[in-house]
Amino acid sequence: MPMEADMKRIFIGLIAIGILTLASCAVADETTIPPVVQADGYGYIAGNIGQGGLMAGDLKGSVYYRSESDHWALYTANLDGSEKVKLSDDRGSNINALGGWVYYTNFDDNFSIYKIRTDGSERQRIVEGYCSNLYVTGDRMYFDMRDESNMSHVYSVRTEGHDLKKIIPEAYMAYYYDDVVYYISYNGLNLWKLDIETDEKQKLTDNYSVYVVVDDTGICYWNVNEGTYNQMNLEGGEERTVLSGGDYYNKFNQYIYFIKSGQNYDLYALDLEIEIEDKLSSFSSEVFDENGKVISDLSSLSEDDFSFQERASFI
Repeated sequence: MPMEADMKRIFIGLIAIGILTLASCAVADETTIPPVVQADGYGYIAGNIGQGGLMAGDLKGSVYYRSESDHWALYTANLDGSEKVKLSDDRGSNINALGGWVYYTNFDDNFSIYKIRTDGSERQRIVEGYCSNLYVTGDRMYFDMRDESNMSHVYSVRTEGHDLKKIIPEAYMAYYYDDVVYYISYNGLNLWKLDIETDEKQKLTDNYSVYVVVDDTGICYWNVNEGTYNQMNLEGGEERTVLSGGDYYNKFNQYIYFIKSGQNYDLYALDLEIEIEDKLSSFSSEVFDENGKVISDLSSLSEDDFSFQERASFI
């Protein structure tokens, strides 16, 4: 159901960049989770882009997000919800924020890449085409774009829109970290990496991989076929299964955030250092109408009804 998938992506995005960027919060009266701090030089945080990139932050305490209550328009606000301002009516995803700019793919222009100042000025298109999985770092962007045959290739371009290069044919962008591009091959859906400096490629796993996150501690991904969340070192060795079951994984430092399978959307955090799992919050899986009443018979709804629910479901 489209609304359910969108809701879960939003919840994970909030866990990664909203709830945790507030003052450290206590969980289960014992565990204190430190705030997430976006690394300097990167326009994204943790695995948010892999979840659709519906929200990004900067180093100044602001967030940039797709509003679910205003037709997916692009907004900014403080972490406490104050000073909410619409930047554009563009319906964005793959949102990055870096150097006074917000970068995103624009649904209203066939997912072309746009950028706009954090005050809403100087909106401009950077790359025309069906683009996704956008990672902005330094003065370059890495993303995948479909060709006329609907085949995806990984590209790089300067943030001004110059020097467009196809760097990996027939692949999907998965992550960027420390001068290395991580990507999913079209044939086999395996996880690979490309060293930007040496142009050396290496297959990391034969598994069908999504929700990729890379940091100093290693590489994490969801093994789709096995239903497990795995971790390996940066060279692709010492792979192990961290979690089984669940969905919509995200990771920052030693914490893994995920939705545990069950009747509701239960959000959990797993501390890898002490191997303790804590429930952060729980959201009802029920569907509500515009008046807040539970809809018991979903078969009575039309596509227009679901479209309204998607727009009004959260922010």
